[in-house]
Amino acid sequence: MHIPDGYLSPSTCATLYVGAAAGWYTSLRKVKRRINTRAIPLISVFAAFCFLVMMFNVPLPGGTTGHAVGVGVAAIVLGPWESILAISLALTIQALFFGDGGITTLGANCFNMAMVGSFVAWAVYQLLARNSDPSSKRRPLAAGIAGYVAINASALCAAIEFGIQPMLFHDATGTPLYAPYPLHVAIPAMMIGHMTIAGLAEAAISAGMIAYLQRADIALLGGVSSAEIDREPAAAPGNSHSLRRVWWAVALLMLLTPLGILAAGTAWGEWSARDFQNANFRAQIAMSSANHAPPAAAPSGIERLGSVWTAPFAGYAPSFIKGATAGYVLSAMFGVGVLLLFSLVATSFGGRDNPGSQHHVVERTLQSFARMFSKAVQSERTASQPGLMQQLDPRVRVLGTIALVLAVILCRRTEAIAALLLLAIALALASRVPPKTLFTRVWLVAFGFTGLMALPALFLVRGKLLYELPGVHLTITEQGLRAAVALILRVETAVTLTTTLVLSTPWSHVLKSLRSLYVPAEIVTMLAMTHRYIFLLTESANQMFESRQSRSVGLLSASENRAMASRTAGVLFSKSAELSQEVYLAMLSRGFSGEVRLLSDFEMRARDYSAMAAFLIATCVVVWMGR
Repeated sequence: MHIPDGYLSPSTCATLYVGAAAGWYTSLRKVKRRINTRAIPLISVFAAFCFLVMMFNVPLPGGTTGHAVGVGVAAIVLGPWESILAISLALTIQALFFGDGGITTLGANCFNMAMVGSFVAWAVYQLLARNSDPSSKRRPLAAGIAGYVAINASALCAAIEFGIQPMLFHDATGTPLYAPYPLHVAIPAMMIGHMTIAGLAEAAISAGMIAYLQRADIALLGGVSSAEIDREPAAAPGNSHSLRRVWWAVALLMLLTPLGILAAGTAWGEWSARDFQNANFRAQIAMSSANHAPPAAAPSGIERLGSVWTAPFAGYAPSFIKGATAGYVLSAMFGVGVLLLFSLVATSFGGRDNPGSQHHVVERTLQSFARMFSKAVQSERTASQPGLMQQLDPRVRVLGTIALVLAVILCRRTEAIAALLLLAIALALASRVPPKTLFTRVWLVAFGFTGLMALPALFLVRGKLLYELPGVHLTITEQGLRAAVALILRVETAVTLTTTLVLSTPWSHVLKSLRSLYVPAEIVTMLAMTHRYIFLLTESANQMFESRQSRSVGLLSASENRAMASRTAGVLFSKSAELSQEVYLAMLSRGFSGEVRLLSDFEMRARDYSAMAAFLIATCVVVWMGR
């Protein structure tokens, strides 16, 4: 049902783009009014669900294949307008990145599956499930029928669009310029497969998902009415759990996507220009078209427009992945990742100019301060845990970490750096550092920052060609990929080691260890002062914001928020100079001279010497392996 480029005339494509654009415009206006609700996350998760559902090909009569769409579930949970956006997002990603459906025909595909499918599914479900209890068994049955009717309505629209092309667009001899088969061939060829196998698959998915949601989170079934979504803000209790359950279903589908390539054959009406020259394909085309032979050569429109866009991962088969199964799973992960990124960006920027759409600057800043202090408290709590690093002398921890970081710097082989990263992770887990902290505060941040710096190496380092980006003539080389991976691994390892040290050791112990290792008192003084100054400054800013919030009535507009943020930044900047002098004088008045004094002195024990020896041996081994 994904119409490729070249099968519809430019005028047909333009007309259907106009129809699809009207639906997109209306849907965006409706969604923008409730950007502060869970509409955006729900649209994204169902777009990912539909994207994966369409990757599962099923065999159809005549040796062709088809697929479900997921439009029934999307329309029932989201409502028709939001479902249009979800299906359109999935179809756009398929066309742009995987060549599943054309660029010129994207409007037609969205019109057929997103618009027609969504409204038909919603209308049928409303008719059959009207006035029934959300937990009624009538609802899954109604959903199955709605999905079945919707996918067949979409297929009928595609068949009509195929069938009118030979009637309206042909040359002087009557040879079709675009889709080659008329209505009396196109409609039966499309509808037989969808009224049997593909329609039943859509019905099963729709009924099964609604039955699952009745058990997992029946509140999602209240989304039939768009107004009901508005009454459930994104921060409402349980909403994150609801979305998490649906994301788990998406993750399961992602793992099962290799089943989608078991069905052999090409979908009807999705043949390439080369297929018309292949005897085996011509026989398959004729068999699936009621034994009507295809034209002797590919129609000129398919020849001309069929290659208008070259997808980077055409056919869900990245060229740098040899196995079809791995390529299919990687494609699924990539598509879902793009949709998840869209959700984050849309949620972040969509309501920026809407005063009621998000917390204003004051509230967001207060939340940031709260997170900062909670992280500091968590660090102190981790340092008091009975972990591996916590049981060692602080000087051993500092020296051992420095030695391993030096080993990271001196290593040249990627395998050795990867081994050291595994050692760092094991050390962190043995020291009771929470895995979530490692992922969110260390690995994710370091990967994002270092990835931007390592990205040019993929294209600038010369070597063995691995992949060429279509259209931009940029090549990824094996040597460039190794250099980028080595840089990212190096940074991830060093940051993991230093984070483990900081979280497992109180700050005062770190300072005293540095002094006992003959680090100059001036440096220790600057470190101690900076640490204390950061918390005093954030506490002062917190008080300023709380004071400003207590004098505010109602929500501020976007311009008022920006003006207040600018004024606050200026006040904080001028106050920081005064505060830094006060902090320094307060520390001097208490006799601080760079020497850190604790209630108990450090004492080396046998296990500390053993640990120090283990650190040094590990450092030497890794440096030798990575030479």
